[in-house]
Amino acid sequence: MLLAILSMVMVVLFSAYMVLKTYKRKEKLTGMAGMMVAMTVGMMSSLALGVQLGIVFQHDLTIPSIIAILFGLGAGYFTGKPVSLLASLDGMLAGIMGGMMGAMLGVMIGPSYIVVLFVDILFIFILSVALQLADQEAENSQKTNKSGIGMPFIGGILTVAFGIVAVGATIFFQYQENQTSVVNSQESQIEKHNSLQENSGYQIVSLDVKSDGFSQENIEVKAGIPTKINFIKQTSYTCIRSVQSKELGIDVYLEKGDNFITLNDLKPGTYKFNCGMYMYHGTITVI
Repeated sequence: MLLAILSMVMVVLFSAYMVLKTYKRKEKLTGMAGMMVAMTVGMMSSLALGVQLGIVFQHDLTIPSIIAILFGLGAGYFTGKPVSLLASLDGMLAGIMGGMMGAMLGVMIGPSYIVVLFVDILFIFILSVALQLADQEAENSQKTNKSGIGMPFIGGILTVAFGIVAVGATIFFQYQENQTSVVNSQESQIEKHNSLQENSGYQIVSLDVKSDGFSQENIEVKAGIPTKINFIKQTSYTCIRSVQSKELGIDVYLEKGDNFITLNDLKPGTYKFNCGMYMYHGTITVI
């Protein structure tokens, strides 16, 4: 959480710095270069901010999307304004797209230090290339040997290398979680057996929440009996952060492990439920 907040501060400050740099070079920036800089700032600032906000506001996609889109609109507009109205429009549209994608990505992935760091490195690298483009157009950049290795090339290599390490680490930790899920499942079965007295009088149905959705698309329960449905979240690497059902009045955030939802006075029929992102669905059939 703290890393995400610090990352948001960095995104805001670096974006403001890019706007100031563009204003200082407004008389020497060409139309095409100005459009590219405005689009880059609008897209990357809203994308990075959206990811961080999505991680902070895990239960809601609305707030991260609105804030990231508005920030991207402002960053794209003020970066392109010194160049032309066309550059401003280009930056604003890129800001809208980046804000929507970033917020969705942050909410889906959830808390992940690897993702936060990778997005930060990607943001700094791409905006640094845009800054060099602005400097070159203004003829104020430091001259480098064209036959040598420039900073953008080194930055690109480091970014790709970190991305490979991040993917490897994510796969490794996911594999470790899958290896321990069997043990955790056995322990949870023991805990359920020990809590029979607490759950006496209820019919209990368990449903696994995995990385690729729910383990069952349909649950059958008997009518007239108080029911507890246990959504067992097996892994953190899933976009299923919550379970919702308008028909049953359910909107529950899922923690890792057991998540009991109590349903009383169920009448015969079929009730739909879904994840908070409306990507995975299921039904509860009461007979």
